Amino acid sequence: MDDRNPFGVGESPTKARRRIMTQGVNILHSIVEAYNYGHLDDPDRAINLCTMFALVAEGKVTGNFDDETGTTKWSLTDNYMSRLREAEEIALGSKLIKGPWKKTVDKPLKS
Repeated sequence: MDDRNPFGVGESPTKARRRIMTQGVNILHSIVEAYNYGHLDDPDRAINLCTMFALVAEGKVTGNFDDETGTTKWSLTDNYMSRLREAEEIALGSKLIKGPWKKTVDKPLKS
C-alpha cells in the first residue's frame, strides 16, 4: 500500500489539515453563504463547493472575506496559476503551427 492519502494528491495529510485550518473562517463563511442562498440544496452547486474546499486542502485556492459585499472571494494561488500557465504553454505550443501559410488543403465551402 502506498503512503499517499486517500485523495491521491501525494502530499502529507498534515499539510492539507494546515491549509484547511488556515482558511477555516473563510470556509465557514462560504458554508453559511451557500446555506443562505439555498446552494446546499442544489446538488451541482454543493458539489462545486466541496470541490473548492478540496482545492483549498491541496493549496491551489485561497479565500478572502470581502467586507464591502459580505461574501468570501476565492482565487487561485500564484503558484498554482503559474503551473496552469506552464501547462497551457506546453499544450498549445505542441499543437499549434505558427503561420502565415501560403497554401491550404482546405477546399472552399459551396453555398
